[in-house]
Amino acid sequence: MIVFEEELKRFQPIPEVDQAEEAIYNNDLRDISDIVAQVTAELKGASMDAQLAGRIRR
Repeated sequence: MIVFEEELKRFQPIPEVDQAEEAIYNNDLRDISDIVAQVTAELKGASMDAQLAGRIRR
């Protein structure tokens, strides 16, 4: 039978896992929500530019 308290006492983190975690957290990765927000902002900016250009031509 496994005695969890004893196993936890012997637990030691693996240095490579800690290094990998640091690399992942320090890396500025973009997820799909970041990409959608950027594209939406760019489209809104392009839309506003087109509206302003239309007003100037009139």
